[in-house]
Amino acid sequence: MRKHKFLPLMLLLTFSIFSCGLNPQNVPTEKTYEKDEDGFYILEEDYFSYKEDSSDTRNKSAVYIPKLQSTITQNSQMRLFVGDKQVPIYNVLANNSHSWTPNNYSRINCGYASIGLKGRVTLKLQTSFKIFEDAKVTPLSRGVKQTIDNERRVLTFEINQTGQYVVEFRGGRTLHLFVEDIDIMSENTQGTMYFAPGVHNKGTVYLNSNASVYLAPGSFVYGKFIANNASNITISGAGYIDGSKYDRDASKGTVTVPIEFNNCSNITLKDFSCIDPAGWTFNMYFCNEVNIDNVKIISSRSNGDGISIQSCQNVNVTNSFIRSWDDSLVVKNYPQWSNRNIEGTTRSIHFNNCILWTGLAQSMEVGYETVGQIMDDISFENITVLHNFHKAVFSIHNGNNANITNVRFENITVEGANMGRGDGSRYLVDIQNLHSSTWSDQHKITGLGSIDEVTLKNIKVLSGIKNPAILLEGCLENRDGFPHEAHTISNVKFIDFYLYDKVIDSTYENYITNEYVSNVSFSTTGKEITGAILDYKDVSDYGNNLIFK
Repeated sequence: MRKHKFLPLMLLLTFSIFSCGLNPQNVPTEKTYEKDEDGFYILEEDYFSYKEDSSDTRNKSAVYIPKLQSTITQNSQMRLFVGDKQVPIYNVLANNSHSWTPNNYSRINCGYASIGLKGRVTLKLQTSFKIFEDAKVTPLSRGVKQTIDNERRVLTFEINQTGQYVVEFRGGRTLHLFVEDIDIMSENTQGTMYFAPGVHNKGTVYLNSNASVYLAPGSFVYGKFIANNASNITISGAGYIDGSKYDRDASKGTVTVPIEFNNCSNITLKDFSCIDPAGWTFNMYFCNEVNIDNVKIISSRSNGDGISIQSCQNVNVTNSFIRSWDDSLVVKNYPQWSNRNIEGTTRSIHFNNCILWTGLAQSMEVGYETVGQIMDDISFENITVLHNFHKAVFSIHNGNNANITNVRFENITVEGANMGRGDGSRYLVDIQNLHSSTWSDQHKITGLGSIDEVTLKNIKVLSGIKNPAILLEGCLENRDGFPHEAHTISNVKFIDFYLYDKVIDSTYENYITNEYVSNVSFSTTGKEITGAILDYKDVSDYGNNLIFK
């Protein structure tokens, strides 16, 4: 080996240069900051200051920041600022495992926060952990501009549209940010039941006809709301229903469903959030004329379905955010519990302009329990699926005697199709007529029905696992006591179904079907495939100067 006799001298010179504070490559050195007692860098005094720009003659934007409720646990790893004003971030547990368990949960600390907005606002999110370059603000279609200052551990981003956002970091850490129209954050003390800002331990609240519940911004209600055989009920306001104090153990049957309506009509549920429910979140059963708008759900325990619609008619779910640890949006048919001979009817169920994060089970599901012959006119439109980690994004499971007709999945964006983790399956689309030994006989033993007229149109899947399966399968009845007849799937249309880098057709390599499926078509219109089309307000007249409400 050749010896470098000048190497010791070179090392000495290099050491001397750096010891004198010089940088031969002109590479700027990072400034080091001291940390406070919570592990955050102590930044320059004016870093979070707000200064009005006198040259900006556009309308001032208005921001409402709710008052901190100090008895509610705050997130210890994130701080959110609008100028020098801090937005409260409360702690919520999120489940990043993807195998069902009755009680042995694997959860991590995440955050949620709310603000009111009219116009535009720049927010700075400071973290106690390193921010990597793959940090992002979703939904991606909002086009939120962001910058990362990792020297200070601050992510800066501008919001100019109301709605729900998620700031995602490596390791599963997330901030769920609910940006409300500022008018929603104005308190309304009218109604038959008012919950002021603060903490309310209510247990079970039974609602009678003509009840009007208002959850003020900054209110935290520990409890559940139940209505039976009632009508004309409203629950509104930008407060929180918090289920974190309640036990959820599927092996013991301990459960607390925060919103439960049975045999009710003319129901309005809007603007509030359900945090860490101990089971299902919204349970609507044999209801008619239901409007659910701008609700937010973060669930992380067993059977943590988001919005469950059972044997209902004329239901509209709009502008909502659901992060669930079971089906996010699900439609079922059940019999009446008091008389199993009265089977369910499902008709005119519409989900529109919703954002989903599905940690377990399916994102948009019809079934498995489908007791009752009529399940008609069910639609999922303008849906953004941020993540699906477990089972199918698009699914229909007809496990009973329903004739499921006219189901539409239209204008859907799937940002992450990562099905199959944990004990999940790798189906992107899963449509089956089948008898399930787990689900079909739980409530009433029936024959099987059919599935007819299903449309999947303007679907845009951006990323995910390689070659996810598309499964369409009917079956031949083989149980004793039932006619051995074919139970079919027919008239399924894939129109402008874009998967990663191409529009799929019948030659797709992981398309699975059988002889009980007929008249399946794949086509393209030649138009731009947009996926979800989110509402957009023109805020060009609003500048960066702020009014704090």
